[in-house]
Amino acid sequence: MSTNCSRCGAETVSGGALYSPVRTSFRPQDSKFLTMQTGDVMTKATMCRECGLIEIIGDVTKLKRLTSEPAPARAT
Repeated sequence: MSTNCSRCGAETVSGGALYSPVRTSFRPQDSKFLTMQTGDVMTKATMCRECGLIEIIGDVTKLKRLTSEPAPARAT
C-alpha cells in the first residue's frame, strides 16, 4: 500500500479495514462454481488523515484462484 495519499499527497495515511456487521469483502461475479474456498476476497483499507480519502485494496492472489485469471504483474 502506498504511504502517501493518492489524492492530496499527504504522508498521514492510516491502515485499517471497512466494517459493517461483518468485515467487508469482495465477491467476484465470475468466480468458479466448485471451489473449496469461500467466494469472498478480503479487503484492506487506508484512510488519509488530511483529506479523508479511503482506498480499498483486495487480495488479487485469491481473486486469481477464484476466477482462473492471471494476477497482474506488480510494479517494483
